[in-house]
Amino acid sequence: MPKSRIATVASGCAEATASEPRLVILEKQLMRTFELAWHVEQARTRSDGELSEKARSLFAGMANELQSFSQVIGERIESLKSGNSSKMREPCITKADVNSHWRLFRADSADLHEQLESLLCGYARYARETSAASVSLQRLGDIESSRILAAIMTCIDHCLWFIEIYLEGLALKTDGRRLPDWSPACVDLRK
Repeated sequence: MPKSRIATVASGCAEATASEPRLVILEKQLMRTFELAWHVEQARTRSDGELSEKARSLFAGMANELQSFSQVIGERIESLKSGNSSKMREPCITKADVNSHWRLFRADSADLHEQLESLLCGYARYARETSAASVSLQRLGDIESSRILAAIMTCIDHCLWFIEIYLEGLALKTDGRRLPDWSPACVDLRK
């Protein structure tokens, strides 16, 4: 998504139509998804030297799911725009969300435990934001977008479970072979 769309000028936002809040909510969700995906990739890259095959699979699986979230949210945004093109303008996002919670974790850490703790926090925050966005969309009458975010929540819960299991395994110094293999959440986001 081009930066010009991420941080559009606030002028003209006062005359927003009733349909625009849905796009703003979805675009913010898309930005949060991109941000979390970037942190997953960053964690994988920083921890690459000490990653077991199972941990590599975990990071790759989380990255793939986030990519599918981005794709589905982006498609929903485009369908809303094309469905209402005559009466909708570009949505107005005055400022990109600044998730300061990422600053709680060392940016240069290569420790897998620290990287997983950072992602646990990031996914928990993403889950709260996704849930709030889903409820807001439902209140606005956009049941389809709300349903998409609810399906994403199922996948997020799945990722959180895996991160917690891997953190517990590291804390208990469990043999990595005993950790569960990554498996996708098996939720069809397009239904």
